[in-house]
Amino acid sequence: MKPTPPGPAHFSFWTEEKLRIADTDLNGHINNGAYGAFFEAGRGELLTEIAGPPQTRVVAMALARVEIDYLRELHYPGRVRIGTCVARIGGSSFSLQQGLFAGEACHAAALSVMVVLDRETRRAAAIPPALRAALEAWHQGQ
Repeated sequence: MKPTPPGPAHFSFWTEEKLRIADTDLNGHINNGAYGAFFEAGRGELLTEIAGPPQTRVVAMALARVEIDYLRELHYPGRVRIGTCVARIGGSSFSLQQGLFAGEACHAAALSVMVVLDRETRRAAAIPPALRAALEAWHQGQ
């Protein structure tokens, strides 16, 4: 059973991307790999908003898991909007929920788990208080 796609009102942060001819595949639609790149762009922009550029962050962050539900085809040309919100905050990890929209229609949904890493040891570390507060500000429903 396919999950019910989230509506645009569910997301608090937005990124826009252009569909490129290079994103198409032999079936004439936008390739599934491009969907992953669109979600990555949304994650990256939100994390920069929350924690600053990667080079200046107190901690590093790594993608530990990503799940994508492909709901509808996309076709070149066009633009898509990627909605992102913080879905869960744990001790050393947090989850981001995302939707990929063309117009009001959700074409894919993603759930990503990010792990906070100590910059020196490269091992999982507790989410620092300032980062936790910033994540809570983008938490869904707030």
